[in-house]
Amino acid sequence: MGDSNVEFFQDSANREYWPQYDLDRQLNLATFGPNELVTEKVKTKIREWAATKPPPVRPEKNTEALYRPIGDPYGIRVLEIHAGALDSKLNGSLHHCTLEFQHGEPFGLYASSTRCAVSSDDLATPVSYTALSYTWGPPVFDADFVCDGHPMKITTSLESALRHFRRQDHSVVMWIDQICINQADRAEKGQQIPLMSRIYQHAMNTAIWLGDAGSGSDAAIQLLEDISIRLQFATDADLDPAEFERMGLPGPEADIWDSTWNFLSRQWFTRLWIIQEVILSRDPWVVCGDALMVWENLASACMQLATTGVSKWMQMNFSEGAISGSRGDVAQLAWQLDQIKARALGNSTTLFSLMILSRGAQCWDARDKVYGLLGVVDESHQDVFKTTYASDYTAAKLYHAALTHHISLDKRSWSLHEILSAVDHDTSGGSGLPSWVADWSKPRETVAFASASGSAGIYTAHGKFAPQMLKIDAEVNPKNDKELKVKGLFFDKIAGVSEAFDDPDLFCTDPASKNQALLVAHNFVSRLEEYAPPHTVFSAFWHTLVAGKDGPGRLKCPESFAEVVSLILDESSGISPSLPGQTYSKRQLRPKGRGKLELENLKSRAPGETFQEIRTATRRALRNRRLGITSNGYLGLFPKFSVEGDEVYVLDGCHVPFLLRNAGEGKFRLVGEVYVCGIMGGEAVSADASLTDMILA
Repeated sequence: MGDSNVEFFQDSANREYWPQYDLDRQLNLATFGPNELVTEKVKTKIREWAATKPPPVRPEKNTEALYRPIGDPYGIRVLEIHAGALDSKLNGSLHHCTLEFQHGEPFGLYASSTRCAVSSDDLATPVSYTALSYTWGPPVFDADFVCDGHPMKITTSLESALRHFRRQDHSVVMWIDQICINQADRAEKGQQIPLMSRIYQHAMNTAIWLGDAGSGSDAAIQLLEDISIRLQFATDADLDPAEFERMGLPGPEADIWDSTWNFLSRQWFTRLWIIQEVILSRDPWVVCGDALMVWENLASACMQLATTGVSKWMQMNFSEGAISGSRGDVAQLAWQLDQIKARALGNSTTLFSLMILSRGAQCWDARDKVYGLLGVVDESHQDVFKTTYASDYTAAKLYHAALTHHISLDKRSWSLHEILSAVDHDTSGGSGLPSWVADWSKPRETVAFASASGSAGIYTAHGKFAPQMLKIDAEVNPKNDKELKVKGLFFDKIAGVSEAFDDPDLFCTDPASKNQALLVAHNFVSRLEEYAPPHTVFSAFWHTLVAGKDGPGRLKCPESFAEVVSLILDESSGISPSLPGQTYSKRQLRPKGRGKLELENLKSRAPGETFQEIRTATRRALRNRRLGITSNGYLGLFPKFSVEGDEVYVLDGCHVPFLLRNAGEGKFRLVGEVYVCGIMGGEAVSADASLTDMILA
């Protein structure tokens, strides 16, 4: 551990607020003993409820089978993990319970205040359990567990969790999907998954197992605890790393920042099911090896990291995928979980909006992209979908059903641009989906223009055809649900496209050799000699480079971008001016050494901040897209699957234009959303323009 790390933790240990956690003392795993959350009042309510039920009939035990059937629609199994030393053989017993009993007033997504199940063998007996949230890892079952005398194979990740949670002197009771659900029985899985919401709501608490301790993981947890307090009153949107030590944090060179990034990059944070597990858990604890923290503190720390810009700094310095990786800002992802929880508890979210937010999350079965979210949405969504893993009910059928259901909702719950902008993959065929339905099994390849925060204030390509309250912008064809009926206005066709930008970036050091993406863009745009007023070729170029947005993507790009792009472009191309209509600020025209804006100025202070904003905006705009020029000479950003002849349309109620491909017989296939410089403010829609009925297939 570096000197700055040592000094930081020596100082931290002396603070009165520093939490000295102990796994046994703080995270009390459920047992068959008393549970303070199950009060005498609740026990009385359980006995009164049990008296109204017929006596339970226990099926005859088949000693040759590990699992006996679950006949109760609210029935689950919980696992009693028998006591044992850390390295002794793992064994346990399954107990049947029911989650039918609920007591107390509902609150948001919580149907009741009940914090237990009841025994299926004696309905008057409450059963407390701790739910486990963890990562299965690869589907390789090579670890041993003995359950009710039956040897079974489990994943090594679960084996590690069981060894850490097992106690030497008493049994503990947990709900663990891998053991408590018969994974070989598709019908049972289909019956159990809709109960997930009750399982996590009724749990005494939830243990989030991130895995064994790794290099620096204990220190990372301590730092996150400290950050949740140290930065809670920070107001800087972009905290300078040079200020870390002044705020009582490790210096920017300390190894612990790398360890913290790695900790937040653990696989658990990528799982889709954690959304439901975190949102529905009432007392979640994060456990890594022998160290732990409450979820609220982790979420708070991640919020501080994200809102102060520290996580972006960590991403650029410690993530191998800082530019090309699909994970993005891992602190932002963790904080986003808590934001989703707040929205879900207030019943202010739809299934489709959760599908957008969880697009990058991972699951083994592609259908879980929908099923894994049903527990945290309103019952009006849950009742539409019957959870099934039948081989003939494909993910494509489920995704299609989810979207047609979303469109059937109150018009205030959805918008056409939100639906269509979710599509950023190849729609030419093969997936079994209509082109207007996103393939949720694929991670998003681009940063959306239309659904990004604040896009309605940046783009108004719809002109007078703006979205209106309760106005239907589109409807599913009642005679063919694979067709979407929309209204649109033709603008232009693509005349040519550049190569795709897979890993774009901008550099202010050695730009002539490093700025390959910028040079590709410049060479492509150089064919233009003039541009539709009020733009010039140069202004169209730099606006398109950032898709008309600032760095965070929440506001229109400022005019201050022009001089920095002008400088970088000339230094990269070796030409001055590089494009027709290029502008030069007074600072650029000053003599060298006398206040002239030079590359060195882009490394600090205001010019440096502007350059970093342009760099961020460029990466967001260009990644996995192509530049394109239309037949009438308009420059834009197009999906990487675009081809010459694809058509740009302004669609009713949509903030951004969309690219369509003529499929014949009056039908079109959606290619994706586009940015076209010069029409994003409604310029393509004349005062007497009218819309045409169209069909997306």
